[in-house]
Amino acid sequence: MKGKVIVLEDDIVLAEQIAHILQTNNYEVQLASNSDTFFLQLRTFKPDVILLDAFLVGSRLNGIQVLKYIKENLDFNYKIIVISGEINSEQIHQIRELGAYHYLEKGPHFSVDQLLLHLENAITLKKQEEQNLDLQIEYLNLKKQFTQAFPFIGESQAINKVRNQLIKFAEADEDVLILGENGTGKEIAANYFYINSRRFGKPFHTVFCSALNESIIERELFGQEKGINGLLDRPFIGLFERCSEGILFLDEITNLSLIAQAKILRAIENKEIQVVNGPVKKVNTRLIFTSNADLITLSDSSCFRKDFFYRIEGNIIYIPPLRERGDDILLLISYFINNYANNYHLSDHVELSSLKDELLSYKWPGNVRELKNFCKYICINEHEINNQTILRHLHNKMLQSMSNNTTGMEKYFYIHNLKHSTAAFERDYILYFLKENNYSVSKTAKAIGLERTTLYKKIKALGLNHNLREN
Repeated sequence: MKGKVIVLEDDIVLAEQIAHILQTNNYEVQLASNSDTFFLQLRTFKPDVILLDAFLVGSRLNGIQVLKYIKENLDFNYKIIVISGEINSEQIHQIRELGAYHYLEKGPHFSVDQLLLHLENAITLKKQEEQNLDLQIEYLNLKKQFTQAFPFIGESQAINKVRNQLIKFAEADEDVLILGENGTGKEIAANYFYINSRRFGKPFHTVFCSALNESIIERELFGQEKGINGLLDRPFIGLFERCSEGILFLDEITNLSLIAQAKILRAIENKEIQVVNGPVKKVNTRLIFTSNADLITLSDSSCFRKDFFYRIEGNIIYIPPLRERGDDILLLISYFINNYANNYHLSDHVELSSLKDELLSYKWPGNVRELKNFCKYICINEHEINNQTILRHLHNKMLQSMSNNTTGMEKYFYIHNLKHSTAAFERDYILYFLKENNYSVSKTAKAIGLERTTLYKKIKALGLNHNLREN
């Protein structure tokens, strides 16, 4: 069956003749002689094309009124071909304004071949439009999935600047170099670039450059023809070719040797690759590079090729460390805790704004990645999360991260809360004597002048109940 057609025509004889022609040419057809029966059939039959008489004598609505109602009230992609006899130029203009696909004249000039041709073209167009709509829906769903998988959280001025830069370079279809400390979210930024690129939906591959050694880099990136002596039984397609028209994300580019960098630079500049044991191929691959190195390191020719650096130095985007992002830390903690709390079925009663100064007093050297793991650790180890829970874990983290040069009581002064500072001291005090007494609870309790049950309670509260023994 080529398609479904409703014929809305007041001339029953003509309608039956048209229906016979269409059925002979493998169309499914229904007939209607007035607007009321037509709309009843329309709900269930759901045609591809409507053949519509413009006047419809004896009908509550004439053909033009039916066309107007369909355009204004029905959200369906019907293709409408108007068939009429005496019709003036103003009515033809109105029909076109209302979105009719075509107009055919009745009478001696009516052509069956023309009708069949326009009918076939109308159905082809309808299918193409619906396919494009399906692709658009699929595209939007894919974008939603990427956005959920790689959320770019933050509203600070610094992060908004990064977003704007990523969008501009993505829209311009330029290669970019994303710089930032470990854990700042360079992978998130790379995916945000992809989401906003005209190449979104095309291939996107991530390569961890530290995993590429000299023996495999050419094969992995540029491909290899069928090997010699049966070492490769079929051609291997490299990532540059697989990502042609798409994006190749090379993570931590400075981990590649200078020789490897030179090969990649040639591929970028010439837009072509040399397949191992094979031909030269043209590629149209966009590249995202990332590095945790600073500009001084990148300008060192022993680490990073100068010609490579000069090729992309105008397209550098710097991701700020977490310590420079202000209130973003509150948004990130809220996101991570809510996410993990849902996973672990926890209840959380957190009012983070009052914790801002404390949270920013710690430098977060591991940046967003460290913060994420911090939140995950809390959610795993606590049944209920509140401000005091977060502060307690934060203070423990601060103590553990103190340098070896911090001695005596000084490290407890970093905690601007008497209760938590005292708890931190008590934790270190008990832990010291537990180690001194080979983790014997009874001996430790006797050494520090506590009842054994009291010491047990403190050990549990302070999270020290590991490697313990009774005697």
